[in-house]
Amino acid sequence: MTTREKGLWTAVIILTVSVAALGGLIMLRGLLKPGDVTKGDGDHAVAEMGQEGISEEQWIAELKKRYGATTLLQMLNRKVVEAEAGRLGIKVTQEDLQQVLEQDSKGYASDRAYFEEMQQQFGLNPDDLRSEAEYRIGLEKIATQGIQVQEADIDQYWKQHPEEFAVGKQIKLAAIYATQAEEAEMLLERVKQGESFDTLLQEHSSHLFGRDKSGQLGWVDEYDPFQPQEIMEAARELSSGDVAGPIAVNEGYAVIFVQDIRLEAPTNEQQIRQQIRRSLALAQAAPLEEVEKSLRDKYGVRILPGKDMPSISL
Repeated sequence: MTTREKGLWTAVIILTVSVAALGGLIMLRGLLKPGDVTKGDGDHAVAEMGQEGISEEQWIAELKKRYGATTLLQMLNRKVVEAEAGRLGIKVTQEDLQQVLEQDSKGYASDRAYFEEMQQQFGLNPDDLRSEAEYRIGLEKIATQGIQVQEADIDQYWKQHPEEFAVGKQIKLAAIYATQAEEAEMLLERVKQGESFDTLLQEHSSHLFGRDKSGQLGWVDEYDPFQPQEIMEAARELSSGDVAGPIAVNEGYAVIFVQDIRLEAPTNEQQIRQQIRRSLALAQAAPLEEVEKSLRDKYGVRILPGKDMPSISL
């Protein structure tokens, strides 16, 4: 799995946690009795448009309708995984958590940058991320209970997939987009004549070109698939402080500036072997969704009848 694929998987997990956190509020709020909401002047209003409003009850009902089933199922999954882990004596260690969080944050400038991005984009703090990682690890340990991975299998996988564990490179990149090659050539010449790339960026900061926008791209992986391939191919050949262009991208041209380069620290051999062991064991295990379902069946999970209860296939 590449760094970006791991990042995309992390994004899926983060979105799941976001729904769970939101749904938890919905389910808790849904348990309140009708008398708990002020009725004197109507339900509490949470938004207004002129004389019209949206009440808290309407808001909660809509959220519960949209996300209630998913959230309730996730809450139940956590209960049964916790119960099974306790029965089997499975523990999630700090080392387990640290390793998973390091994998999730790979490709970010630092752990702090990863946590800040998750907080900004999804409203999740470090405790939320650790909680989700702990659940994933516990579920995976239950799924792989009893599965043996031979050292020879680890050696073979490492030999066949060396690119997954190679020391990578990150590039701090800035780009200016232009619609015409002549404009891009003029920008490149101005930089060569001594003008600051930052100055040119300020001039073009609001210049939109297709889906791209001139500006700081920040730290990106050298094979980042979310950047135009032509730009990354050129950037990989440059040194810190170099500029290049015009680079044909989409329906226009770009001038790029490599601000800095850094090598990713290699993971130590023990961590790599643990990572491979975990992947190979999961490949032999049942899909995690099936494991969750089998645990719900084992512990007799059922949905109690009630007004507005979500329909869930257990």
